[in-house]
Amino acid sequence: MSEKQSINFLRGVPAEEALSRLIPMASEGYEKVIRRYGTDVLQYGHFSGFKPLRDLIGSLHHVNPERVIVGNGGLEVISLFFKSLPRESNIIVEEASYDRVVLDAKVYGHHLIGVKLTPEGVDLNEFREVANKKAVAAFYGIPFHQNPTGINYTEENRKDVERICREHSIPCVWDICYQALRYDGKTNGSIEVSEWGPILTSSFTKTISPGTKCGYMIVPNHYVGHLSGIIANTRINPNLPTQAFIADFIESGRYDDFVKYLCKLYRPRMEALNAALHSQFPGAFPVAISGGFFAPLTLENISSDKEASFIESAKQGGVGVAAAWDALAPNCKEEKRKKGLFIRLTFPAYEPDKIEWGILKLKEIAERLA
Repeated sequence: MSEKQSINFLRGVPAEEALSRLIPMASEGYEKVIRRYGTDVLQYGHFSGFKPLRDLIGSLHHVNPERVIVGNGGLEVISLFFKSLPRESNIIVEEASYDRVVLDAKVYGHHLIGVKLTPEGVDLNEFREVANKKAVAAFYGIPFHQNPTGINYTEENRKDVERICREHSIPCVWDICYQALRYDGKTNGSIEVSEWGPILTSSFTKTISPGTKCGYMIVPNHYVGHLSGIIANTRINPNLPTQAFIADFIESGRYDDFVKYLCKLYRPRMEALNAALHSQFPGAFPVAISGGFFAPLTLENISSDKEASFIESAKQGGVGVAAAWDALAPNCKEEKRKKGLFIRLTFPAYEPDKIEWGILKLKEIAERLA
């Protein structure tokens, strides 16, 4: 294959062909809801989001829609939740997590405590030990196709986490943004929400498009008033035309069809990534990827002093990668660094042959610098 080609493993963007397929549906959908709702979606609206969409999300999760907050993307609603906590709170996170969430929590002065991940989910003994020793304001985790490790929690592990959180009165926040994006022919189970929680947060960024910027959070009844006050003092209202479009997209059945299309589109790309990693870097990643957008890779022969050279060599060779240290909780960085360079790879935007080429290129560069 041509050495002039390139691949950027850095950003988890949807495939261009998926976005192109969406264009006529979005164009028709936005026009439809503007005509249907008129000034209701052009005027200031309720800061908790567009009511028909909140109703749909509440129905989907079998909760009172008053518990649903819909905002401008998943990161925004998570950030608003972090803002609602007392400053300098202790928050338990997975040892490696969504880097933007890790950075955002630090903006509010929160202290992140990372807990090790296993192929089944978090290390329950370590999780329980932290919960017993520290006053913890919240736990944030990604149970389906975890970013960046690709791990899928077992139902048993997830429920044990919820039980420990409830015993210690720790709000358990599950980010389920990749729940529907499973490509191996199986379906992820649902998470039951009771009066206490868990808190669920999600986004339509990966299942519709990044440009629509819409996410939501389901909180316990007793927390609605407090969080709503934080939202009202942070922004007036979210993007109502987008929320109206998404509500119509779901109601029409086109959303489910589009997600099925995405799963079919991304499956061969996922399979190419798994095969290439297994062939070129056996044992350097925790689990085979079954969905989502990301996979991790630890390069044991790339020590700290070789890190910059490896990344620059990869760039010159046409492969965009970066160290993923920002994804790690502070207490986990030192131990992780001892194991080699930790990077995060994204795959849905690229054809299988390009993914295979990129992984092989990384292997060649790693061997040359060893």
